[in-house]
Amino acid sequence: MVKIKDLQRQIDILYIITFLWRRKWIIIFSFIPVFAFVQWKVLNTPKLYEARVVLTISPQKVPSSYVRTTVSGDMEAFIHSIWQEITSRSNLEYLIKEFNLYPQAVKNLPMETVVERMRKNIKVQRPRGGRRNVLVISYTYYDPVLAAKVVNKIANTFIEENLKLREEQAKTITAFLDEELTNIENQLRQREMAIQEYKKKYMAELPEQKQSIIAILQRLQKEYEALQLRKEMLQDRKVAILDQLKKAKNEQNMLSQAVEGDSQDYKASLDFLKQKYEALLTKYTEKHPDVVRLKRLIEKKEEEMKKLEEEGESPNTVIGQLKSQLKEIDSDLSKINELIAETKNKIVLYQKRLENIPKREQELTDLTRDYNNLMKTYRMLLDKKIQAAMAETLEKRQQGEQFRIIDPARTPEVPVSPDVKKMLAMGFIAAVGLGLGLAVLLEFVIDKKVYDPSLLEAGFEVKVLATIPAVVLKRDKIKLMCKNLLLSLLACSGLAVNAFLAYKIFSEMSF
Repeated sequence: MVKIKDLQRQIDILYIITFLWRRKWIIIFSFIPVFAFVQWKVLNTPKLYEARVVLTISPQKVPSSYVRTTVSGDMEAFIHSIWQEITSRSNLEYLIKEFNLYPQAVKNLPMETVVERMRKNIKVQRPRGGRRNVLVISYTYYDPVLAAKVVNKIANTFIEENLKLREEQAKTITAFLDEELTNIENQLRQREMAIQEYKKKYMAELPEQKQSIIAILQRLQKEYEALQLRKEMLQDRKVAILDQLKKAKNEQNMLSQAVEGDSQDYKASLDFLKQKYEALLTKYTEKHPDVVRLKRLIEKKEEEMKKLEEEGESPNTVIGQLKSQLKEIDSDLSKINELIAETKNKIVLYQKRLENIPKREQELTDLTRDYNNLMKTYRMLLDKKIQAAMAETLEKRQQGEQFRIIDPARTPEVPVSPDVKKMLAMGFIAAVGLGLGLAVLLEFVIDKKVYDPSLLEAGFEVKVLATIPAVVLKRDKIKLMCKNLLLSLLACSGLAVNAFLAYKIFSEMSF
């Protein structure tokens, strides 16, 4: 057996031509059935037609400077959400039943599998390098007429879902803003009540009361000073009256020494009578006539003694008048002290209120700041709600941004699958490759013959002395001619079949 590496070194163009001619039948009869099968497969493969509809995004009819839409500006996400709605199982199942799509698959496969197959055949995309406001929806199916009808139906559904989704989104935004406004309004009411209660509780310590508190404090301070001055005057007067009273008492003492003896006699006799009364009580009862008479006499003496003592302090006397004046002064001082204490308490109270004003001002500022922030939020939300309501009305009247069909789907004439060029090219390469592969296998592996003396010399490193040509008898020549004729007829028939299949393919397909 000749080594393949050595044979490869000896291969040249002449040898290749000789090799191909020698193995022509294995190449031809390998090529014919393979390529014929590929062409038959091309003819019998179900043809898929793609119908397309072109949509454009038309702007809203009312300028955005007047009414600003509330629908999300992310068009890609918006299209994706509509696409999910359209390709849902319920919608696709409805289309399958309405147009009687995939009848064999519906009978033999679960509906989920059929729906998934249809979902893969639907595509939504934007043209490359084209306008951003253009959208292409395509559907691939075996029937071109149904493909056009289905994709037009999908496009109409796409437009309807777009309008529905935009309206729902506008309603959702309006409802959300309305709810937020209600919450903010409740918070505003609570803040207003809190501010009112705070002002009511600290009414006397509010910042706007500062000037009036200062004026009251000044007035109270003047009153306090006036009361202190009056108190000092009364105290000075009281000291003067006490001096006069002291002098008057000294004079009265000098005058009363004369009558002091009489007073002592009254006292001595009164004591004697009391002792005698006690002695009689030891002998008699209180109802005894002597006891009763003596008791009356003692009472009479006591009244006379008391009258005598009061004569020295009568109001008509100087001492009585001075004492009366002292009582009036003490009464006035008591009242003035009460007024001073009351005024002092008022001063302390208003000073405390004045000191608390900065604290109340800060607390009120915090409450008011929260209220003002809420009011700003409320006004902002109110403006947005008004805009959202206008945008919702715009969407309800279908005057907002929406999709519009600019190129409806037409019945496709040329299938998009199978790819005839690709299948024929790959079939041709496979058929030729199979023939050449079998020829090489037969030439270098299976067949042990050597057809070139140079290859024999290179393979076995021996010198070929002579070559003897093959001796072919006439009968063998006839058999060989018949064999070649038969093989030629078969090859022509196979090539004719391939040519006929190619003719049918080129007549049905348009390149």
